[in-house]
Amino acid sequence: MGELYRLYASRRDSFSKLVAANKSAVEEHNSRMLSILLLLGLIIFPILIVATQFANRNKGAILSYALGLAVCIILWVVYKGIPAIRKHVVLGLYACFSLYFLLSIYLSVLFSPDMRATILLCIFCIMPLTFIDKPTRSILFTAFWFMTHTVLAYRLKSQLIAFDDMVNILCFATVGIILGNSMLWTRLQSFDVRRQLVIEKQTDVLTGLNNRLRLFETLEQLKTKEARKPSGIMMLDIDCFKGYNDKHGHLAGDRCLTRFGEVLRTCASAYRLDCFRFGGEEFIVMAYDCSQEELLSIAQALLITARGIDMEGERITISIGVAYCGDEHIGDYEDIINRSDKALYQAKQNGRNRIWMN
Repeated sequence: MGELYRLYASRRDSFSKLVAANKSAVEEHNSRMLSILLLLGLIIFPILIVATQFANRNKGAILSYALGLAVCIILWVVYKGIPAIRKHVVLGLYACFSLYFLLSIYLSVLFSPDMRATILLCIFCIMPLTFIDKPTRSILFTAFWFMTHTVLAYRLKSQLIAFDDMVNILCFATVGIILGNSMLWTRLQSFDVRRQLVIEKQTDVLTGLNNRLRLFETLEQLKTKEARKPSGIMMLDIDCFKGYNDKHGHLAGDRCLTRFGEVLRTCASAYRLDCFRFGGEEFIVMAYDCSQEELLSIAQALLITARGIDMEGERITISIGVAYCGDEHIGDYEDIINRSDKALYQAKQNGRNRIWMN
């Protein structure tokens, strides 16, 4: 029993880590599934309402179909119209499936108590295959509706039909849960592989910072209205790096770049920065939500931190060119990079190991 619990706990932890690491992909998938389910409701319920006009024995179901359509419309309007609700997509999915379960149970035990459940079997099988959530919660949700239908069936249907329904639903739900759990892990692992490929594509190997490709992608994104805009851009250059390379060798130069990348990553977390390796020993840093004075303070902190790096018994220094844009309306942030590049040139011309603002 202890071994089984450890296996369960390990799998639960692995699931939580995969979901956390791929949160945006999981939310996108669940959001897409909710939209599809609601859209299906908006298409199917009107068809069923129209069909009842031509089938006398089904006219009693028109009210339930109309109610189902109304709930789908409400869920669609709430989900699409209120941005805050979109953060709770999983609740929307459970609400949507609850609607489908309620309708199917009504059709099974009240509208046609003399017939075996059919639509309900499909829902029990499809539900676990559809979206990504904690397996335990999904299983408990399935078990709740299974027990609800079973109790009502034994009260309102014949014992034979109720027993057949129970066995059939149990089989379909079991198949759905097993396949759903397998697909869940496959989806999560697929998301994780894709995420790691994106990181590898956008990350500089030596420094662990964003690479030049990621910089150009960011510059394109900054042209859109919804993008978060930087308050200023800094260009950094390790002073006399060619001489350091010639003296200690290229491997030592690589270690220096790696160490400096570690420093920039630490500073990025502390000061809300995006850091990119522009090429060679040059780096670009974007700062957000700061005033001109704060931007210069950040640059000063970077300058002082770099002086503390001990490489092969030597202290490295950096020069920093700063371009503040604040609330300016910027059409192309490459112009700000050019300003910071010119400021960096001035810092070099004026003796290195200093900050220059343009």
